[in-house]
Amino acid sequence: MERHTMVMVRSGVLAVGLSFLMYWIAASSTLFIIPLLFFAPRIRPNRWALLPVALVACMLLAHQLIGYGGALKETSVIGALLIGLYMPISLLMGAALWIALEQRRMLVRLLTASAMAAVFGFALSFWFFSKSPSAAATEQLFRNLVQAVIPGFFGGQVPMGMDEDTLFEAIVLVLRLGFLPLFMGQFGLSVMISELLIHRSEWSFQDRMASWKLPENAIWVFLGSWTVVLAGLVIDMQMLSGIAWNVALAMTLLYMVQGMSILAALVRKRNPGATATRIFLFSFLLVLLPGVNVIPLMALPLLGVSETWVRYRKNA
Repeated sequence: MERHTMVMVRSGVLAVGLSFLMYWIAASSTLFIIPLLFFAPRIRPNRWALLPVALVACMLLAHQLIGYGGALKETSVIGALLIGLYMPISLLMGAALWIALEQRRMLVRLLTASAMAAVFGFALSFWFFSKSPSAAATEQLFRNLVQAVIPGFFGGQVPMGMDEDTLFEAIVLVLRLGFLPLFMGQFGLSVMISELLIHRSEWSFQDRMASWKLPENAIWVFLGSWTVVLAGLVIDMQMLSGIAWNVALAMTLLYMVQGMSILAALVRKRNPGATATRIFLFSFLLVLLPGVNVIPLMALPLLGVSETWVRYRKNA
């Protein structure tokens, strides 16, 4: 066997094994596509790098089907399976598209992957709120699950004075209005980590991180989606409002990343030895810190949006 073939086979096996292991371990399950993205450049031509993605998808599906066993005869369980598979399957589809579109710009690859997740997510959302017998049975299954989990998770008392039904409705509302930014956050973080590992010795990658920005016309999508969101607060348009919330929050997330990039460019202008990686990681930590995160959650997207009119990086 040629050396090149051996490297590809070893990379593919490692990608599949590490990816499934990370998915199986709850603490790392949200980042399980990182090995697939990291090892993809070692497999040429890149269409062969799609094979590990397909294998992991088959393994995850088999793992879920075996776990449910004979319960799959129930329509509610099938619905629960579809909802449970939304994020891992969307991440795998995103990884496949990211690899297949290797020669395209990073933003194009990210938006293409997000578009597929959006189609899948909106289809599931439309079905779940259709009040069909299968959707109603699935909803009741999840209600029962929430009621069973609450005593152990919250010590028998629901926070903020809510009851089980109110808590369930709140969870459904958050997922309905924010499944797309949740996907983009998980997928984008996995992409960033894999790209940092791949280009860890390339200083030019730090420059690219500090110059990342959305097209100027993206501001109209941002403003338009938030306008529809505000209109939905006074006009009953449930389905359109759900789409608007997802698009608005997703655009806000992208402008937050642009704000981090601006911050990295400004810091590196004053300190050329600083890396964009550290600034991005520091910004992510601030966003995750309770209490402190209010400021970066507001400031970073506003910084990114305002670059439409203020050229912060003109001389950076």
